[in-house]
Amino acid sequence: MLRLYARKDPKRKRLLFDLFKDTIAMHASLSMIAELINQELGKEDLIKASDIKYCRHYFLNTTNSAVPVKQSPELITKTIITKPEIPVERTIPKNGNVTWTNPDNLPASSNKEVKSKFSKK
Repeated sequence: MLRLYARKDPKRKRLLFDLFKDTIAMHASLSMIAELINQELGKEDLIKASDIKYCRHYFLNTTNSAVPVKQSPELITKTIITKPEIPVERTIPKNGNVTWTNPDNLPASSNKEVKSKFSKK
C-alpha cells in the first residue's frame, strides 16, 4: 500500500478501503480517522482527510446497498369492480329516436371553428 501511495496509483484508495474498512466506517471526524491510519502505517501525512471522504462516499455504501427483493407471500389479484347500489336512471327521448350527425357531411366552415393553442396562426 505504501508503494501505491508513493506512485499515486489510481487503485490506492480502493486498497485503503479494503484494508481499513472498519476504521473508515467509524463515526469520527475525517482528520481523526486519517491520523489513526497514518499511525498504524507508521507514516505521517500519507493518508489525508480527503482520501477518507472519497472512500466513504464511493465505497462504504456500495457494500451495504445490495439488498435482495423479497417476494410477497400473497398473490396479487384483480380488484372486483362493484356495481353502484343506487341505479342510475338514463334519460331517453320520448319518441325513442336519437339523431346522429355524420361529421363527413358537415360543411367545411364548421371544421375551421376548432382552435388550439398549437395551431398555427
